[in-house]
Amino acid sequence: MTDPAGLALSAFALGFALGAAPGPVQVLILSETAKRGLAGGLRVMLGANLTLLAILIVLAVGFASLQIGPGALRGLRVVGGLFLVWIGGSELRSIVRDAAGPDGNVERRAARYGPTAKGIVSVLLNPGAWIFFATTASAVLANATHLGGTQAAVLAAIAMAVGVSCSDATFTVLGSGGRRLVGDRGLRWIRIGLASALIAIGLAFVVRGIQA
Repeated sequence: MTDPAGLALSAFALGFALGAAPGPVQVLILSETAKRGLAGGLRVMLGANLTLLAILIVLAVGFASLQIGPGALRGLRVVGGLFLVWIGGSELRSIVRDAAGPDGNVERRAARYGPTAKGIVSVLLNPGAWIFFATTASAVLANATHLGGTQAAVLAAIAMAVGVSCSDATFTVLGSGGRRLVGDRGLRWIRIGLASALIAIGLAFVVRGIQA
């Protein structure tokens, strides 16, 4: 047995570091915040962070030894990369349509893929996240289970997810003031840059998946 608070603090620090590292979820948070304001970023956070928490708790209660095979990782890289390319391409098309004027049909179609759903899928189809689950997260939660039982592992899982949320919240708050600082034109260029970054990350995933 060991101090649960110490395990939770270590897990929180790990989660915060994970959330602070630039990646697809963080780029998506900034993109949706720039596009929809603070509410958009918070909705991406809600989807991504709740999905992260659910997976970590599953690991904590019995699947901490989860291992993902090479074939599955290759598939995740390709599928996850294609999803990111699709998100980035959709964002670029949305920017062009926004510049041309509002379109009720476009708004209805966009509603099918809201920020919360994008946040969920950005975790489920993010190969980097699954590598983290299968390696570092599994090791931390298995260690917590060994030292303090399932309760300690669940506490560590929650602390890790809270750490990620704190980092993601920073991205959201920073992005929410973009319109006031740079205006509509500047915000449009920021959105173009973020969408292009998503496409670049997605293509890198696809190439790595094919070459692996």
